[in-house]
Amino acid sequence: MNLELQVQDNFLPEALFLKLKKYSITLNYSSKNIVSKSEDYDQHVFLSNPIYENDDLLKTLEKSIIKHFNIKIKNLNLAAFTCVNTKKATPHTDKLRFPKEKHLIIYLDGDLKLNAGTGFYNFIDGKTFDLNTAVGFYPNRALIFNPDGCFHSPLLYAAEGNSPRFSIIIWFEPEK
Repeated sequence: MNLELQVQDNFLPEALFLKLKKYSITLNYSSKNIVSKSEDYDQHVFLSNPIYENDDLLKTLEKSIIKHFNIKIKNLNLAAFTCVNTKKATPHTDKLRFPKEKHLIIYLDGDLKLNAGTGFYNFIDGKTFDLNTAVGFYPNRALIFNPDGCFHSPLLYAAEGNSPRFSIIIWFEPEK
C-alpha cells in the first residue's frame, strides 16, 4: 500500500471551521447525492450533500490545501459534505478518475474517540482485511492520501450511541 498519508490538525481557519461544522448538521443527506464527474456513483458507505465545482467554498478549501499540503487542485472528481453512521468496518476502494488522484477528508463533527476516524487496510490473500493504519477523529483535522488501490473505512464501531461523523471530502487531480 502506497498510502502517502498526511494529517493536519487545525486545517481550516477557526471561524470557517465553526461555520461549516454548524452548517453540516443542517443539510439533507442522501445516498444518491454523489456527484462524480466520472460516472454515477452509488456504491459508497456515506450519505452526502454535494459541493459543486463552481461553489466558492471549494476555492476557500483549496487555500487550506495549498497552505498545509502544498498541493493545488487541477481537476475535481468529487466534493461533498458527508455523514457516516455505519457501526461496522466496511473496507472499500474508491473509483478514481485521474492518475495520481488525491483524496482529502476534513473532519467536522462527531465522536472524539479514536475509532470514529478512518482506517486503512491491507487486503491479504484476496479475502482478509488487516487494519494497517488508523487516524482518529478530531474536529478540524484533515487527512490526504493516495487512494489508488487503498482499502479504507470509517471507524465508528466504538462511537457512542448513534453519533454520526460529519466531514467534507474532496477527490481531485493535483496540479504538478
